[in-house]
Amino acid sequence: MIREVSILDSNGKTLFSKRYGQSSVSAEDFSDFVSHLALLVPKLQLNGDIEFMNLKRTRLYYSNSDSIVFTLEADKRDAITEIKQKLQTLKNTFLKNFQNDLNEWKEENSAKLEPLVDEITMTYLKISLIGYSGVGKTTILKLLREEELPKEHIPTIGVGIKGVKGAKIGNTSLICWDLAGQERFELTWDKFIRDSSLIIIVTDSTLENVVKSRYFVRLIKDVEPEANVFCISNKQDLPNALPPEKVEQIMEIDTHGLVAIDPMNRVKLYELIRKYVMGM
Repeated sequence: MIREVSILDSNGKTLFSKRYGQSSVSAEDFSDFVSHLALLVPKLQLNGDIEFMNLKRTRLYYSNSDSIVFTLEADKRDAITEIKQKLQTLKNTFLKNFQNDLNEWKEENSAKLEPLVDEITMTYLKISLIGYSGVGKTTILKLLREEELPKEHIPTIGVGIKGVKGAKIGNTSLICWDLAGQERFELTWDKFIRDSSLIIIVTDSTLENVVKSRYFVRLIKDVEPEANVFCISNKQDLPNALPPEKVEQIMEIDTHGLVAIDPMNRVKLYELIRKYVMGM
């Protein structure tokens, strides 16, 4: 996920800035750091190249064209080549459209630039739903997509990959991976969760399933430790359901209760996803 874009002059003055998600540092500290970086970048003789530095959980990409400095903050899990290409496109677009306005930058220029930046920096965000068979992963995906909810369990084979039309978080479009939960697909789980920005572990809230599902916590720590993770304690309407607080104690990760077959819970689900994607 791209979290921030800034365009500055070589004196550290911000011409344009937009934040799409929380940064590794406070907004004030980040702005101050980028301003000082803008003073340094023209002296590095990058010759149009794009470099980056690692922050706590993100990378800050930077480049310049003469006296104009461009920075872009993105998650470490984002492909370096893709983010560099986006920054290059941002540079080219800015210079093509605003080269003659640099001596007297006006607010209306920023207003014209903003939709161009939004289009350039749009990315796809991968969300993986993982859990054993029958816990409600596909129902959760259908709930999120506002589709008719299933009345019976039809096991997913391999993985189902679907976008969530109209759902945007920051400047991303959501792509959900619904992983088959049958144990015969266990050898594929580590491959399918790679490059996920968010991984949601789904349980059916029974003690047996919750204890067994701790396996997924260990798997994620080994395979995709940078991903944001939380647990959905599904089927809270059933009489044998453990409360989310008890599930959280067993899983040792953030846990939220849900009844996925209730369409009224779509907003709750979407806001949970937003919270964990936008946060660090």
